[in-house]
Amino acid sequence: MPSSEFGLAMGFLIGHYFLNMQDLHYGYWPQGLAVEPRNLYQAQAHYTEFLMEHIPAGVHSILDVGCGAGNTARKLLDRGYQVDCVSPNGVLSGVARAVLTGRATIFESRFQDVQTDRRYDLILFSESLLFIPLEEAFTKALALLNPGGHILITDIFRVPAEGKSPIGGGHELPRFRETIARFPLQPVTDRDMTDGIAPTFDVLDGAYREAIEPAYRLILARLTLKYPWVMRLVRWKFRKSMRRYEDKHFSGRRNGANFKKYKSYRLLLYRRA
Repeated sequence: MPSSEFGLAMGFLIGHYFLNMQDLHYGYWPQGLAVEPRNLYQAQAHYTEFLMEHIPAGVHSILDVGCGAGNTARKLLDRGYQVDCVSPNGVLSGVARAVLTGRATIFESRFQDVQTDRRYDLILFSESLLFIPLEEAFTKALALLNPGGHILITDIFRVPAEGKSPIGGGHELPRFRETIARFPLQPVTDRDMTDGIAPTFDVLDGAYREAIEPAYRLILARLTLKYPWVMRLVRWKFRKSMRRYEDKHFSGRRNGANFKKYKSYRLLLYRRA
């Protein structure tokens, strides 16, 4: 399993157990909701509601690309939509199957490799487009869309800013706009969600610094005490990897302020011309 897929699966399992998380996507924090770990699942639910409010009238069939744990697909099914899913992650596919109870077909493959005769009124990329090359994503989406169908995207994008971003992920927003303009897709909606998403990074940064880092240091100290020669070798052999990991997660820079500086989170709706 690639490291990105491993991280998604592990993040969901831990978050589901400790924080009652039902989703893998970021939280979209409404005004008045305290930015605390215990409220993350409510912010995620608000995100899903906001997303579903932007599904155009007349849509009946949806392909959820990167369905994660299947909770968004379940809510769409409960609202009467016909839904199929794409999930390249075997662990999360198993979770989604349990959640969806046979009500949706799950294509367990990369989106680019999906093979089906079905066509859809809407292709949904909810934090999945960043894992797919843009040209391949839009080419495949158009092949699976009904005439007049829609593509709905909610995702993180990189924006020009001074310095190196401590937060990875996302296509460059200018390149995204240049690329999608070459396809027969008409823009319908462009909503900036950045301010509402940013508190999620404050929650995650606090979790790393206040819980994960102390546990990490404690485990290293315990192993060093018990296996001093082995740990001396490990620290030397993996010093660069450990330094990168510690700098990435424990620096305090992966916060909401830097998210707003280096990223743009957008809801984008396009209609097939």
